[in-house]
Amino acid sequence: MTIPNEMLAQFKSWRTFTLGDAVRFLKARRKISRATTQVTLSRMVKNGRIYRVMKGVFSASNSVETAGFAFSPFYYGGLSALMIRDLIDDQVKMEVMTTKEVRKSNFKVFGNVDLIKHNIPNRYYFGFDEVHYGSGMVPVSDPEKTLIDLLYFKIRLSAQDYNQLIGAIDKAKLASYLKRYDVHFAQRAMRFFNSMRRKVKAGALESGY
Repeated sequence: MTIPNEMLAQFKSWRTFTLGDAVRFLKARRKISRATTQVTLSRMVKNGRIYRVMKGVFSASNSVETAGFAFSPFYYGGLSALMIRDLIDDQVKMEVMTTKEVRKSNFKVFGNVDLIKHNIPNRYYFGFDEVHYGSGMVPVSDPEKTLIDLLYFKIRLSAQDYNQLIGAIDKAKLASYLKRYDVHFAQRAMRFFNSMRRKVKAGALESGY
């Protein structure tokens, strides 16, 4: 079996893999150097056998939803969570919430797709589940955690987007999540939710920004 075929057999089921993963695999199998592995990966990208997600990260799939796995552990949040859960109709940039320490916040993945990254503390890495999107299952924040993350990272939505999000939130679940946060933040978040829910019930968020 050729080296590229061995690589595909090994990594085709991985959502993403790194240069380091490939180096370790080929070194163990064939004692191939890092430089040769880099050349092999570059040729495979050029021939369309794999795709470069970003520097040093590759995938056998070019589906944009796989990009988040380059930041594992992660989940999709913010506006992208609302999009994936069909709470908004807009096509938006993918937003990744990750515990992985990465300095940059904005990335181009697959060459031309914008992705936004937010670093989240380990203690706040919860409130998501697996949702089918695109070519497979991806971790996505639930409505309650999406609102909390929006407030935590000071991200504002349009009135219409808040209307969809607030309507999907379980207040008791939100309150249970907020117990994990600083009391001042939790109180502010609950006041915000209660205020927005009153506006939703009054129909004040159904149109306009």
